[in-house]
Amino acid sequence: MRLASLIFPVMLCSAFFAQSLQAGENSLPAHPSAIVYGPLDWTVPLGSPYRETLANGLRAYVAVDSQLPLIEIAAFFRWGALKDPSGKEGACSLLGKLMKTGGTKDYPPDSIDAIIDRYALRINVSSSEDMVEFRASFLSDYTDTAFAVIKQILFNPVFDKRELDKEKKIVIEQLSHRFDNPGPTLDAAYDKAMYTATPVSRIPTGESIRRIDRSDLIELHHRAISTGNCIFSIAGRFDRPAMLKRLEALFPPATPVGDTSFPKIAAQPVGKCLVVHKPISQAYVRFGVPLFRRPDTDYYAASLANFILGGGGFTSRLGTRVRSNAGLTYSIHANAESNYTFPGTWYVDFFTKSETFGQATALSLQVIRDLKANGITDRELEHARETLIGGLPSTFRSPFDIVETYGWNEYYGRSPLHFQKYADELRAVTKDDITRVLAKYLDPAAFTYTIVGDTAQLRAHGSTEGFDFEKLSPQKVIAPESIPLLP
Repeated sequence: MRLASLIFPVMLCSAFFAQSLQAGENSLPAHPSAIVYGPLDWTVPLGSPYRETLANGLRAYVAVDSQLPLIEIAAFFRWGALKDPSGKEGACSLLGKLMKTGGTKDYPPDSIDAIIDRYALRINVSSSEDMVEFRASFLSDYTDTAFAVIKQILFNPVFDKRELDKEKKIVIEQLSHRFDNPGPTLDAAYDKAMYTATPVSRIPTGESIRRIDRSDLIELHHRAISTGNCIFSIAGRFDRPAMLKRLEALFPPATPVGDTSFPKIAAQPVGKCLVVHKPISQAYVRFGVPLFRRPDTDYYAASLANFILGGGGFTSRLGTRVRSNAGLTYSIHANAESNYTFPGTWYVDFFTKSETFGQATALSLQVIRDLKANGITDRELEHARETLIGGLPSTFRSPFDIVETYGWNEYYGRSPLHFQKYADELRAVTKDDITRVLAKYLDPAAFTYTIVGDTAQLRAHGSTEGFDFEKLSPQKVIAPESIPLLP
């Protein structure tokens, strides 16, 4: 009986589909590439209809979305690892972990875990270089419970010493394995090479984690987690006026915020080449130059130039010549970093067999020289421009996407109309602008190289026409465990 009930709808759908094909067979294109799409009827949503400054001083973006019985939250606090005290690197990361796992005034650690599991609450506190980020999602039926837990985690953590000691042991064990793989090793070494002796290049060590105690986290929480230091985004199935009242009850009245500015940082590499010796069969290579801190008038031209060079995947210059045509790597890309807290860099990143290290590097440099010398084509510029503009709607797929994006946008001090102007800014970029930014920033002679690989193999295969590994001077060779010791 169940089988029959399943077969009938399938047969009905199949018959309908067959009739549709027969009726429209003359209108079907011969190939998917011949499908013609109509214009996209879409405009960038504004953030202002969702923004509120509440009576308690909280800046909030609030959107009602009744499609599913869910509520999603993203809150951004102006703090981050760049503000970790010297010698206690890792403090901000521990703060995020212990706010959730270290117990609160009303809930011991085990109890809060049990509540989170029982009600399927998804709650996470994390940190980056320049942000402490709180995220939560839950069924709207459990809003009361979820808000009670959230209030405890955000404003009443106790940082239980036993949980802190346990988490420190876990972190120290993780740190002992962080350079087992070449990818994370390259990331850490590159920051050391490009941001020498700055907070960007500092990384946690076992010793720095051991120095962090409960009083450090209490002080850090007091300084970082406050109403006036937060931009809050929420969307889901709720009554908007009622939710605004909930947020006024959730957050205490804002008090004067202390110094939340980040240290001034410059990308000023002091060496030409940093090699991390690792006895592997491949070479992981990243070479780059200092770029600007946003906002900067060159950003849009640089982002288009980067897309054409290596940010556009298989269709980019580097993807086509180094990966597809020469077969020297499985992955190569370029990145013109978009940084608002400190200057970024513009780099090329790839991995290749040790035997083709010199060849792949030389060809990558040749692609850059050709791009600078001969410029780009009209077709490349149009493809890059329309691809970046075409990706904009995906930033606003749902009401939560909208409020989260505008919360993030305000956190970094961008104009409320940033996204409305985005397409026009890209369309205003000319080929001459691309040529100018390539000449201004992307000088092969100025590249700083960071390489992870077998030193003997790098030297044996690093000299070819267009690139000579031995001539990169000054050149510093270290072991992975030495990375934290660099300035």
